[in-house]
Amino acid sequence: MPNASILVLEDEELIRLLLTTVLEDAGYDVKAFATADQGFEYLEKHSSEVNMVVSDIRMPGHLDGYDLSREASVRWPDLPILLTSGFSGRDLELGPNVQFLPKPWSNERLLRQIDTSLHLH
Repeated sequence: MPNASILVLEDEELIRLLLTTVLEDAGYDVKAFATADQGFEYLEKHSSEVNMVVSDIRMPGHLDGYDLSREASVRWPDLPILLTSGFSGRDLELGPNVQFLPKPWSNERLLRQIDTSLHLH
């Protein structure tokens, strides 16, 4: 889905820049924020313009990426979400539209997972 819009939420600046660069190089339109709180505010105003969310789980603020995925699954049930984290993710109860990709990931694996998630919806 070239030209799809992906919302990237990552508090570590270098990883956020890497995600943005990899996704833009693959043809995606990217909006990136450092917190899930900022991402949720963006979604509340622009959800119709976002095709997918890629979010770290552990971030500062009121919401972390997991909280955002749970709330977004209720508010926007067709929005695919990819959570990523350095911890295993085994204890997470993921919504039907939420996938988990452990860090570290390769650019190829990330893009494959995004492509799969976008084509399921």
